[in-house]
Amino acid sequence: MQKNKLMIIDDDLGFSEMISGYFKSHNYGVYTADNLEQAIRIYKRERMKVVILDFNMPFVTGEKILPLLQKINPAVRALVVTGCIGEEVEEKFKGLGYFAYLEKGGMSLEGLKEKVEEALNY
Repeated sequence: MQKNKLMIIDDDLGFSEMISGYFKSHNYGVYTADNLEQAIRIYKRERMKVVILDFNMPFVTGEKILPLLQKINPAVRALVVTGCIGEEVEEKFKGLGYFAYLEKGGMSLEGLKEKVEEALNY
């Protein structure tokens, strides 16, 4: 039985598959999207509490996606992941109400799982 569900919004399919496989092996329901339209369609249907959101994608940034998700569900918990390192990225998301900010290069799967569980129990 799936106890929790989450969505991964990232254009890096290798990263999405790795994260998705890890969480599925821990009995999570996992949904993935690599573009804005797909993300909104899935989110409206499933309304999961936690979203792992890439900051920098080719056609849309996480900065634009997060407010759209918040319109659907103000209680969404966004864990922003990015390969972009910098305080300016983190500052942008502080104003938007993200739950956590993680750098792809320095992130472990266990550490990500801890943040997801923290967000689910918040």
